[in-house]
Amino acid sequence: MCKLANGDLVEGVVDLAFQEEEAIFAGWTIIDFKTDREFGTSSERYVAQVKMYAEAIATATASPARGVVLVI
Repeated sequence: MCKLANGDLVEGVVDLAFQEEEAIFAGWTIIDFKTDREFGTSSERYVAQVKMYAEAIATATASPARGVVLVI
């Protein structure tokens, strides 16, 4: 759950999140799995969703976070 700039609360469930400590990236990686056959028509919505997850986790942990949409 996170609070948007306009004061609205947003709630979601992350599929997978893990912390990494590598030379090229140190922080959280958030994976959102999608099985949508029509991914092309919904991709903007899915990218916005995983960005929100990454922002919420970055805020909660005070660590960098990046999001990945994995289409299977």
